[in-house]
Amino acid sequence: MQNALDFRHMFIWFILILCPGVGYGQQYASIYLDNGDRITGRWLGADEQSAHIEINNQRLSVPLSEIKNIVPVGDLRLIPNATAEKYFSNGVDLLELGLREEAKKSFHVAIEEFPKYAEAHYQLGRLLQEEGNNDDALRYFGYVAAIVPEAHDMAPQFKQAGDAYLATEEYRKAVNAYLLLFNNYPDYPDSELTAYTAGFLLAEELNAVEEGLRTLQEARTRFPDSPYLEKAEYLIGLLQSKAGQAEPAVQTLTDFILKYLESDWVPAAHLARGDANLQLRLNKDAIADFQFAYEHTSDLKMKREARKKRDESAWTIYKVSDGLPSNQIEAVAVDGDMVWIGTPKGLAQIDVSMESWQPMTNVPNFINTEIDEKNPINVRALAVDEQELWIGTLNHGVIRYHKPTAHAETYDTRSGLPHNTVYDIKIDKDEVWVGTFSGVAQYHRSTGQWKTYNKESDHLPADDITTLAVTPKEIWIGTSASGMAVYDRGIGYWRDFDLNLRPGGAIVSFDVGQSQVFFTWYDKRNTSSGYGAIQPDTPTHQVQEVIRGNIVPPENIYVTVSKAMDEIEGSPLMWLATNEGVYIKYAHGWGQDPIGFPEQRFSTPIVSCISLGENVAWIGTSEGLAKIDTSALVMQGE
Repeated sequence: MQNALDFRHMFIWFILILCPGVGYGQQYASIYLDNGDRITGRWLGADEQSAHIEINNQRLSVPLSEIKNIVPVGDLRLIPNATAEKYFSNGVDLLELGLREEAKKSFHVAIEEFPKYAEAHYQLGRLLQEEGNNDDALRYFGYVAAIVPEAHDMAPQFKQAGDAYLATEEYRKAVNAYLLLFNNYPDYPDSELTAYTAGFLLAEELNAVEEGLRTLQEARTRFPDSPYLEKAEYLIGLLQSKAGQAEPAVQTLTDFILKYLESDWVPAAHLARGDANLQLRLNKDAIADFQFAYEHTSDLKMKREARKKRDESAWTIYKVSDGLPSNQIEAVAVDGDMVWIGTPKGLAQIDVSMESWQPMTNVPNFINTEIDEKNPINVRALAVDEQELWIGTLNHGVIRYHKPTAHAETYDTRSGLPHNTVYDIKIDKDEVWVGTFSGVAQYHRSTGQWKTYNKESDHLPADDITTLAVTPKEIWIGTSASGMAVYDRGIGYWRDFDLNLRPGGAIVSFDVGQSQVFFTWYDKRNTSSGYGAIQPDTPTHQVQEVIRGNIVPPENIYVTVSKAMDEIEGSPLMWLATNEGVYIKYAHGWGQDPIGFPEQRFSTPIVSCISLGENVAWIGTSEGLAKIDTSALVMQGE
């Protein structure tokens, strides 16, 4: 076995490192003599006969024949104490006798006495490496490089170890070896390769976001003209986005896209920039990025991911932190640039002009205390026109708010309302129709008179009127367990409308299109639900199922339709909001999949309503008010 401290090997190395013109500046050295003494001082060089050292400004020449070893010292603080030196020397002697285990124990004790004993670490590393224990050997070599990198050139061993770990897919170990090389020997020829490789492994295999970002940024700074820079700049932007550094990520990825127009990573860069834009609530920009990635990648996994993110990025979620009185949204009414929102903890008014979100408090504060100054009203239904806002409550009837005069008036059972629990309200010119727990009420605004229709006097299928639809000729009502009925304004007569549902069939919501009445239903007995369309002038109708046997309550299914169904080619025509997402129908048919709620911002939302504004769909849920930018979905009508 070649002695690890072979004098000739060490001395030649020492001369090459420390001779004038080659060394690292002022250097110190420890000269170990055959008699066990140690001499430490400033290194002055050597010739064929002697090594020269300066101690206390005195030049001392030591004959080579008396020298056992020479160890360079860059920092006098790294010179071990006498006890550590004794154990190290013993370890060397034991090693020369072939007593490896005893030598290792002596080196360990030397390190315990002086933890920065680089030569002891080195000798342990060599012994462990020879035994095939590369993991521990690399650890000790790392200590050597960290303490005094110029003492031994560990770079080849770090590179060899990293490559071996990489070949066996031990990525964390490979990274550690490569970073030891990069951090301690930045001028080594393979330092550039190992630095970028470590960064790529951290980003792609280990998902170590912060560490990968830091490593790649350091590599880019050290090697700005590297052939690996293209991939590195993409990954830096990706990691910035993952780390929540949205603005730097957008800038980095934009620069990458403009610089590397033909890069294979351009679709992935758009995908990552879309994530960053979404963090900044730049939803339209995010959708454009996801759409680009979807259209320009041939990777099926990326295509699916881009499509999902594109759909989810159409959402904006508003909660209590955004000024709502509750995350439970029961009703929404669009009033031009204003959106009225009903919750169990009161009414909210939001100014959404110029795509803003600005809570308004004057009117809600006034309305919420109209009935009880201490407890806000529980709002279950809303209807609005140019003059008035009508608010249906859970237990206190309806509140009529006259916008021009800021006057409010309450109607309950004492005023002619059949019940104080209100489920739905529809305004039709002079008439206001109110669905309650005890029938449907018609209010004439010109006369101030109420008229009630119920099961007992008008043969309605039931008295719990959960939803309403109003057309010029008819009034449609839906019940919670007994289907629907229709009122013919011309003859003043109510009749049941057979949906071929089993007993217990419920009507959840209505909306009126240009020539049809749309509705959603669910069947309690077989837990199925769906939607239907009725042509009012004919007895025909269509009932179609959407969900069967789903784990979410099937009764949460709400419909709304565009009032200008042919205005924009490719725009959504009909919406079905359900607990699993939103189904959208275009001119050519239904979209392939529902637009699922964004998983990062919702857990298990329960849908309660849907309403359309200008290029916006508002969806009330149990976890906040969700908004979908409908203009962004025009391009999604695939």
